[in-house]
Parts: sequence; C-alpha cells; structure tokens
Amino acid sequence: MAIFDTDVLIDVLRGTAGAKEAVLKHAGPNNLISAITYGEILFVMRACEDEATMEFLSVFKIIEVNAGIVETALDVKRKAKGHKLELYDCIIAATAIMTGMPLITGNKKHYPDKRLKVITPEYRAM
Repeated sequence: MAIFDTDVLIDVLRGTAGAKEAVLKHAGPNNLISAITYGEILFVMRACEDEATMEFLSVFKIIEVNAGIVETALDVKRKAKGHKLELYDCIIAATAIMTGMPLITGNKKHYPDKRLKVITPEYRAM
C-alpha cells in the first residue's frame, strides 16, 4: 500500500511507458491519494477526458486534508532548509507522513523530509 503522487498518476493517464505497471506494482487493497492530488488531476484534465479520468480516480481512496495534516505540512516546510517547497507538495508529504505510507513519486527532490519513505518508479529513475 502506498500514496501516489500526482505526477505518476498523470503519467498513467497520458500513457507514459511504464507508468501503469509502476502503479500496479505498488497498488494494494487501498490505493491512496491526497485530496490535493485529486484536485491537481481534475484541474489539468480536459473536458473530453472527464469520464476516463473519473473512472481511473475511482479506484483511489482520497485522504482528506485536516488540521493535523496542515500542521504537519507546516513542519515539513520549516524543516526543508535550502529547499523551496510549495504548499501542495508539503500537504502531500504530510499526508504520507501521517498515514505512515510510502510516497510513490517521480519528483523525489520535492520531498526531502527524512520522515518520508519516497519510492521513485523504475520508469522515472531511468
């Protein structure tokens, strides 16, 4: 079981070679995404992609953002000395930290927090 970052899911939706296999490799009975990831995907899809995107997203359990996640996100931001982290990446990181799940992402540099277990899919590591 893992939390999937936005970039990996967008790669699946765009048909990037190896992305679907990477998600399937790390999928479990509860496929998790942050509410932020859900929103980011909705905001980049085109109207003609609505049905396929919503069907794809329906297999993921969405972790809602709450006060504890926001407070942890602030801690992530403050501990990231030398890194310019955006709010949404801090919230995704905090979601993974709070759930204790690894984060599957192709953007490892966005997640420098040592409390995170970050997994870069093989197709992105090449």
